[in-house]
Amino acid sequence: MKLASRMDKLPPSPTLAMNTKANELRAQGVDVISFAAGEPDFDTPDHIKEGAIQALRDGHTKYTAISGIPPLRKAICDWVAEHKGVAYEPDETIVTVGGKQSVFNVLQVLLEEGDEIVIPAPVWVAYEPVSNLVGAKVVPVQTSEENGFKMTREELEKAITPRTKLVVINSPCNPSGCVYTRAEIEAIAEVVLASPQAMVLSDEIYGKILYDGEEHVSIASLSPEMKARTLLLDGFSKTYAMTGWRMGYTCASREIVKAMDILQGQSTSNVTSFAQYGGLAALKGPHDFLNGWIAEYDKRRQAIVEGFNSIDGMSVVMPKGAFYAFPRVSDLFGRTGASGELKNSVDVGLYFLEQAQCAGVPGVGFGDDRFIRFSYATSLENVKEGIERIRAAVSQLG
Repeated sequence: MKLASRMDKLPPSPTLAMNTKANELRAQGVDVISFAAGEPDFDTPDHIKEGAIQALRDGHTKYTAISGIPPLRKAICDWVAEHKGVAYEPDETIVTVGGKQSVFNVLQVLLEEGDEIVIPAPVWVAYEPVSNLVGAKVVPVQTSEENGFKMTREELEKAITPRTKLVVINSPCNPSGCVYTRAEIEAIAEVVLASPQAMVLSDEIYGKILYDGEEHVSIASLSPEMKARTLLLDGFSKTYAMTGWRMGYTCASREIVKAMDILQGQSTSNVTSFAQYGGLAALKGPHDFLNGWIAEYDKRRQAIVEGFNSIDGMSVVMPKGAFYAFPRVSDLFGRTGASGELKNSVDVGLYFLEQAQCAGVPGVGFGDDRFIRFSYATSLENVKEGIERIRAAVSQLG
């Protein structure tokens, strides 16, 4: 049997692959500390669970509208208006099966063969493969540690062309944890608005996980013109520890949302009915639990950055949002481990997994092979223990 050639354009998710490998080792009795999955280690708050449980008791177990139940779409609009400063109507909102489906649907309905999409690197692993799947040309913008991994106005001006259909912004960013300032977002908006065809895919799923007084600025909030050019993506997974619930959403123009609704109707159809009521409870319920979560994330952030910066051959920029550290490991290339010479981030990642029993995700999947992503959405004890294991493993390199 021969698979469709399009599958050659779609590699496995490196994040899930490394997490799977870690789980396989655990099943064999190996004490693995996984820093691979971008998944909060906190439990979903009880009031959110109760929202879904009550929905089950009330018989909300049937199909819903493809784009989501009306109360949830209205609640999303209210939440986005309050927290992002952008006004949308329910028919400008669609609930998707996780944030990843939002990305998939957006790229499917907007990009055609030969269209260009500007993607700053490093960035989340899904954008480039799905863009390739639809035949678009990915235009990467290599960002720098010196600028905190943020795409500058000048870099975007060099990358954008008359064929640019989409520009990706992810702030706070997975994997670097960078957060764009208001001035930086405004500069990007000016470049986009000067290009008649360009729109922005603004991934804001980590918008509530910030440190050091940083501000999350949605590019859609800058002006009506910019709102019309923006596809705002968000979801429930990170803010509410609801990864397994599989709920994301997109806010955009009615024309785009209608197209996404049609596409989703021919794939997954609606998000699980009773899960949507959990999402409703999340948006309308208390958010004070977040303060404690972020305080705990911050302790881990400080520990992991201090730890990596104390290991010879590794260094990391302090993340300002999300829950990832993205240490440079390229100074380890050329050194020799138990299985031979370390030549790239995959080699280093496998070395850490096999010799330190610590799982991170090689940076090549995020667009920069010099780094490895570590999620500190795990306990402080795991962070500290993992650092010492990696320190010992690095000291053994020839």
